[in-house]
Amino acid sequence: MQRALSNWQSWNTSGLQPPCNKPEIVKELLGGRTNKTFLVAAGHFHAVIRVNSPDSVKLGIDRQLEKKILELLQPTGIVPQILFIDDDLLVSKFIEGDCLTDKSLKNSHIMESLSDALGIVQSIEMTDSNPRNYLDYCRSYLDQLSDTVVSPLVVEQIEEAARAVDDEGWEPVICHHDMVPENIIVNDDGLFIIDWEYAALGHPGLDFLRLYGADYASADRQNGSFRSLFKVKQAMDKLWLAVQL
Repeated sequence: MQRALSNWQSWNTSGLQPPCNKPEIVKELLGGRTNKTFLVAAGHFHAVIRVNSPDSVKLGIDRQLEKKILELLQPTGIVPQILFIDDDLLVSKFIEGDCLTDKSLKNSHIMESLSDALGIVQSIEMTDSNPRNYLDYCRSYLDQLSDTVVSPLVVEQIEEAARAVDDEGWEPVICHHDMVPENIIVNDDGLFIIDWEYAALGHPGLDFLRLYGADYASADRQNGSFRSLFKVKQAMDKLWLAVQL
């Protein structure tokens, strides 16, 4: 944290009114379960400093991949402007606004804006990365857990669903993989998506499925494949929690 603050003069503040002096910590931003995040300010300048969890690899996070994806998405205006990023820290422009809720997600205007935003994200090409293999990803969690936490039968069910998803002929796109209402901020300037640390090339339906749940899987879609994707989504959520215990 102090290293980030001491290097404030090297932050990329292009397009912003840069701070005239060293920013100071205003408060810790609570709510996240992976990292430590702080709001810092100097006069009218505000930024967010994220101190990355030392358990990033354990949690399935690839910091270099996150950096690559955030840099690709900078021109879209959908993600916060990056001021500084490395394997330990992320400094970004503070986005003031309201996080979405389960209720606001059902607003037709919000749904349309989200669909447009995800369409833009999924249109960005990333040709130098391999798509996520969901079977391997689930196994990276399962290998950390004992049979008393996840029974062999449940392991078999998770692997069967993940294998079914991997074997489907979907076209990989940039996928957030943690698209929850708290990671979407709305203000007068539009809609912004934050917290891209689990992002990778992935299934084009997963971000929508995470937002809208089983209803998305059953509405005019190939129910078999989306049921498998829904099971994998649920499994990744539960396994993520389990490896932190």
